[in-house]
Amino acid sequence: MESIDKGNLYKEVLRTMSECVLIHEKSGKYIPLNDNVEKVIGIKAEFLTESTLMQLDFVKDDGSRLLYSELPNVITLEKGIPFQNFIIGVTNKIQDRKWLSINSTPLKTNEDGGQAALVTISEITERQKMEHDIIQMKEEAEKANMAKSEFLSKMSHELRTPLNGILGFAQLLEMDESLSEEQHDYVNEILSGGGHLLNLINDILDLSRIETGNLKVSIEEIDFLTVINECINIIQPLAKKKNIRIHKQLNQWQNTFILADSIRLKQVLLNLLENAIKYNREGGKVKIISHIEENIMVIHIVDTGVGLSIEEYHKVFVPFYRVEGTQEEGTGIGLSLVKQLVHLMGGEISVSSKKGKGSDFCFSLPLPNELKAAVQWGERVKAPLENHGKADNFNLLYIEDNEPNLHFVSSIMKSQPSYNLLLARTGKEGLEMAMTEKVDLILLDLDLPDIHGYEVFDILKIGAKTKDIPVIAVSANAMPQDIQHTLAIGFSNYLTKPIDIKEFLHTVSQTFNSTIKQDIPEHSILSTGPHGEAAVSAKTLQLSLKDLKMLKEHNYKAAISMHYTNNDWSRSVINGLKATFDKMGIEVVAVTDAQFKWEKQLADIETILTKKPDILISIPVDTLSSAIAYKHVGQSGVKLVFMENIPKDLQPGKDYVSIVSADNYGNGVEAAHIMAEQLDCKGKIGVIYHDANFFATKQRTEAFEKTIREKYHEIKIIEHCGIIDPNQSEKVAASMIAKHPDLKGIFVVWDVPAEGALAAARSAGRDDLVITTIDLGANVALEMAKDGLIKGLGAQMPYHQGVAEALLAGYALLGKQAPSYVAVPALKVTKENVLDAWKLVYNNDAPEAIQRFF
Repeated sequence: MESIDKGNLYKEVLRTMSECVLIHEKSGKYIPLNDNVEKVIGIKAEFLTESTLMQLDFVKDDGSRLLYSELPNVITLEKGIPFQNFIIGVTNKIQDRKWLSINSTPLKTNEDGGQAALVTISEITERQKMEHDIIQMKEEAEKANMAKSEFLSKMSHELRTPLNGILGFAQLLEMDESLSEEQHDYVNEILSGGGHLLNLINDILDLSRIETGNLKVSIEEIDFLTVINECINIIQPLAKKKNIRIHKQLNQWQNTFILADSIRLKQVLLNLLENAIKYNREGGKVKIISHIEENIMVIHIVDTGVGLSIEEYHKVFVPFYRVEGTQEEGTGIGLSLVKQLVHLMGGEISVSSKKGKGSDFCFSLPLPNELKAAVQWGERVKAPLENHGKADNFNLLYIEDNEPNLHFVSSIMKSQPSYNLLLARTGKEGLEMAMTEKVDLILLDLDLPDIHGYEVFDILKIGAKTKDIPVIAVSANAMPQDIQHTLAIGFSNYLTKPIDIKEFLHTVSQTFNSTIKQDIPEHSILSTGPHGEAAVSAKTLQLSLKDLKMLKEHNYKAAISMHYTNNDWSRSVINGLKATFDKMGIEVVAVTDAQFKWEKQLADIETILTKKPDILISIPVDTLSSAIAYKHVGQSGVKLVFMENIPKDLQPGKDYVSIVSADNYGNGVEAAHIMAEQLDCKGKIGVIYHDANFFATKQRTEAFEKTIREKYHEIKIIEHCGIIDPNQSEKVAASMIAKHPDLKGIFVVWDVPAEGALAAARSAGRDDLVITTIDLGANVALEMAKDGLIKGLGAQMPYHQGVAEALLAGYALLGKQAPSYVAVPALKVTKENVLDAWKLVYNNDAPEAIQRFF
């Protein structure tokens, strides 16, 4: 066989390449290895020299000038640095600019072993032009999208403003019993046409917002049965008109919570149900069927209507498509919008159908992970029934420059004897009235002629007399980002024009009935109460404006009896109590500190009773010794709310109102997980527990030990030591460390004794020991910030606990039914989130001593 000439082979390969390949020697000489120099660079090979190249103009890919000495091959020669895909532009006096991609690799020459550069150059002029065109097209598309969004926002405002008058006064005419039947028909036609136009505006806006990425969904756990029942109630009148029966075939034995946006889910269901009725036959049926498939819930809306052809299965989800063979009114937008909304919520939608038999629209939504706790944060509180009695006489101030709107709202309020309406036509006039008149709620138009609504709101919120008045924004702007911004800066609610009378009255009532409520993040509660009661979330507690009014009229007094006040936790609880009592008009007449001595607490209580409080908030030092004293307090007519513990044999509803605690069990679980993470799930540990009859601290220790036993089998708890006084912890920890040289970690039941364990570890030179605890005190937070021995903890939320206790005091004073056990959530805290956790726990920024480590 004839051998291959490698030299010829290399030349043949180089000849077939589209790139220009050359060697740049240290002397400055360029040696072309193929014939593409002129084609790629634009210079004949025999003229390719340093002096020739220096006469060319070079630029970088961003257009800035590039010197010859900065070319990649020159740098490779000087410094031995390789380059890949280095983009440059090159221009001579004859040609337009060319764009080149250069690869440059260090090379040793055979003759003398000198330095050279192997250079490969590709022309990418067309590619650069295409990329530039794509970027330009993208920028133009983005500008067009922005222009479209601005146009839609303006059109929304401009169309809604006249619709407000059309639909508003039509609603008033509908309520007029003096109209003839024919006149009522005319009014219904106006409402029907106006409603259709409003729906069309809303659908087009929603669809456009989805296409431009401006429509966001807020996914949360939704009770599907509640939502579907609400939708059926809304759609039922339409079904009755065609004598159509709606049947539910829902799987009652499965978890009916799904992950969705509540408002958008209703929009999807109402659209599908409306279509199922609209395109159904007289006397037909609509079935709602659901079942579980692995991690999703599947929902079917089945009708007995006209049906679809197979060819229409995909067309019905295309904007503006109308079903063949039907005379029903419609825009053809609804199903397209439904599909987009389902996708935004993480689901899928499809349809199956038979012509003349009916259709089955099927969509799926994800299910939440199984929750261990029965109570979740973020529970919805049912709005109290609207009060239309004459006893309350709340003053509403409406600041609005549009006369038809003023006239319309005035007409609505004539039928509401509970409310007295005050009118202001400018921002300045509204501010003056708010300062001088007694105002309970403000309706504020955002687009005022003299001062923007946001500025009016800011002025209201800094005024001593007006800062606590709830404010509802009223605007023709329906863009979600604007609504979200308005609510985010502190407005109590938002009404869009055209105003719907029922929605208007409901929003006003809802705002009155949710004046004080807690803003606590969602979290599962694992603790149970002192009598084994299930926890009720503090999130469910609220007082209405009417409640506040009644409380303030009585000038109630409250007292606070603490076990100890000289720590961050106690001070934060007291701050939460005082801040909320201040909003409720309740005077705090005493705050006492028992210094962990039950004898002193009994003396404190006797002193408190001389001040004649109506409510006592307390944490007992000793559950046995103080029981008789607290019973005496209750028998004297003073309402009792406890925190963290209750005296022995006292019963909820009889001897005291309620007890509030942290999720102590949850905190113990968090401390166990942190310990395991730090020890890589193996090693020997000790536990320092509270040797006292406190159900709260017992649950912490129980949760920690149970989690370690059940979840982390290679971690062994080798010693338990109890303390009564936190000052004992250093001695106990020192003994534990000395007895067990192989000890890897210690759990301490709260932060103050954890500081003692920290001191013992340092004294023993155990810088490798891991300590976890509960309660975010300043000293343990500082140790975590330093990345010291205390690696993490489960934190309570004392400020919010104080808020909950004050609200329960309000329940008691008003005679409202109160849950016997209320809890606030646990919070995992490590160095990574200690600053954010501090702000959440104490309602203010962490001390500078902690912040300086970040």
